[in-house]
Amino acid sequence: MDSEAIWATLAAVASAIAAFVSWMTAHTALKTSRRQHSVGLLADLTTGEVAGARDRIGNWLYGTHDQHSRISKPELIQAYYVVAWALERLAVGRTALRVMRFGDKQALKESDARLLWHVEEQAQNLRFIANFVKTIDNREVEDSLRSIQKQIPYLQTSKTRSVSPCDTPGCWRRPGEEGVLAR
Repeated sequence: MDSEAIWATLAAVASAIAAFVSWMTAHTALKTSRRQHSVGLLADLTTGEVAGARDRIGNWLYGTHDQHSRISKPELIQAYYVVAWALERLAVGRTALRVMRFGDKQALKESDARLLWHVEEQAQNLRFIANFVKTIDNREVEDSLRSIQKQIPYLQTSKTRSVSPCDTPGCWRRPGEEGVLAR
């Protein structure tokens, strides 16, 4: 083999190796990006303004009469929409995760497992508040929940809340028994 053929072969092998390394780098970057996106979806449901809204809703639903009575109807409605919009962002973000190239099924499975409780809990809370307030149109939230459930089949967004707010003076909850009121 002459020297030109050797150099051409070496150049072709070097190009193939460079292309493979480039592809692996891009693949790893996409997987990292997808996992960061997944972390961002969970963070959006558990921090900042959404965490504050969830806390208000939780105090209104599960708190003592004093905690419940400190939350006005407009504050409850505002908290409802903050959480509802977070669920809409989650629906869009989860769709984006599903369609990204080089699917990382393990990352999706891990993300879904972490989101499960949050979504199921907030779905019940929002449905309960919408029924309580009566002026809230819950259709968009229900559409977002159906979208999320299509992507996470084992998610149960149709559960209903059985807890009653502790809304009378002297009302308190029995320790360890969610939703059981004592008078």
